[in-house]
Amino acid sequence: MITKKITWILGIAFFASTAYSCKKVLDVKPTNFVSDEAVFKDITLTSQFVTNIYSSLLSGFERRDAGLGQDWSVGFGLLDMATDDIEAHASLNVNLIQAGDLNSSNFNFGTEMWQANYVLIRRANTLLARIDAVPTTDEQLKARLKAEARFLRAFGYEELVKAFGGVPLITTEQMISDDLSVPRSSYDECVKFIVDECDAAAADLPLSYSDADLGRATKGAALGLKARVLLYYASPLNNPSNDATRWSNAAKAAKDVMDLGVYDTHPDYYRLFMDKTGNREVIFAKKFARPGRTHETAWKLAMSIEAPSVIGGAWGAFHATQNFVDAYEMKDGKSITDPTSNYDKNNPYANRDSRLDKSVLRNGSSWKGVTVETFEGGNANKPTNGDRTKTGYGLKKFIDEKYVSADAVYQGGDNDWIFMRYAEILLNYAEAQNEVAGADGTVLAAINKVRERSGQPALTAMGQSQMREKIRNERRVELSFEEHRFFDVRRWKLGSTYFNQPVKRVKIVKNADGSFTYTDENLENRGYREHYNLLPIPQIELERNNKLVQNPGY
Repeated sequence: MITKKITWILGIAFFASTAYSCKKVLDVKPTNFVSDEAVFKDITLTSQFVTNIYSSLLSGFERRDAGLGQDWSVGFGLLDMATDDIEAHASLNVNLIQAGDLNSSNFNFGTEMWQANYVLIRRANTLLARIDAVPTTDEQLKARLKAEARFLRAFGYEELVKAFGGVPLITTEQMISDDLSVPRSSYDECVKFIVDECDAAAADLPLSYSDADLGRATKGAALGLKARVLLYYASPLNNPSNDATRWSNAAKAAKDVMDLGVYDTHPDYYRLFMDKTGNREVIFAKKFARPGRTHETAWKLAMSIEAPSVIGGAWGAFHATQNFVDAYEMKDGKSITDPTSNYDKNNPYANRDSRLDKSVLRNGSSWKGVTVETFEGGNANKPTNGDRTKTGYGLKKFIDEKYVSADAVYQGGDNDWIFMRYAEILLNYAEAQNEVAGADGTVLAAINKVRERSGQPALTAMGQSQMREKIRNERRVELSFEEHRFFDVRRWKLGSTYFNQPVKRVKIVKNADGSFTYTDENLENRGYREHYNLLPIPQIELERNNKLVQNPGY
């Protein structure tokens, strides 16, 4: 019992130092010395415990790629650095994965993912095991807290199964005396559990909260998670017989979110990732706030530009590839490979989808009062700068332009990480419904709603296969760097197509007359094997649990 008490005292103490999801919680006095018994005898402390579970969520702003337990300042990145959209900083371990060397010991992101989500699941199981005994007259609050915990547990399992397939399904509070070696459940069993939990949670979750409680799970979040899980369940990786019922169920689940009438696309694509209130596109996000809870995106992923008014010390860990930039259409909706598109290789960013300039910094971009120069010898590409652009591109999306000085930047970013937003739901629906009925009017309406914000022309009637390709490209540009492509390409079983080819950079030379010459070059060869569609169970977990069985191929 002493060990268990220490566990919960540490958990509540951690909560007190990192509370973030609601303003009223920030005013709670420290509870460092509250015992676990006391936590579940007071509904207010129990509510704080649920808030603490949210802190276990692993966001894209917090991943480490330097090995667990190492210096916090070493290594940082996004899962999408292991895709054809991004080239990572040279010192990151993910470069091994890019080169086709993926195993159970070298993918630190995978180990972190496994451990963080099981911490979340354990906390949710404890809450669900104990909350019924908490004395309160507010049964509605108790029901909501239970629903939040069920959603969070389902979210943890969703994060695990899309990466690893079937995983140990632990649904009760584990005691020290229990056998902690649990075998993997099947993927189908895990999907059923997640879907059932989402349905149960949705019944007791509100449609929305006041600003004081933003960040908590809603009915839309539960239904949205269900829609995502069912889309993955219907996808080629998990649906080899192409069972049409799975696609139909996925489309219906996404439509249920759309029919809530709560969500809409945010007017400005760049501000979507900055605006914390009045943002109807956000369905579920991890909340950050200065000074107590910030992330390092503002400087570690920021482009390193040597100019007087731009922050110094940017780590430059992010470099968008030319492959990714080429995915953006022209403003008229034509691909740059279309000979009628009027694409000009020596004026490559003119008349392009507006999302390109709201996501990526490129030669000629205006950033924090400076014109970005990615040409040879320019302010973002000086040979003396070890963090200069490797591809000719840097990151704009997620980086708040208002923080200019080094001091301001090093305080950390505090924009939220969006796990789920309405544009994803629209694209989920379009993808699933297209597989059910082809490019019908509802498919066109959903994808065109996403395209409308960026000013791209509406798509019109086309065949199912053509629409499939349009949807896949739309996901690539609309959901860029949000860690969807890492999984999308895998669930489509297209890793050997996209991740097994060279990634490209652009070499830009400034001519004597001030014009530029742009030349695409191979930057790096990439490798991918079919069994990479599922990640390896981390070696450290195989050693801890002798009932785990590794995924095939590793």
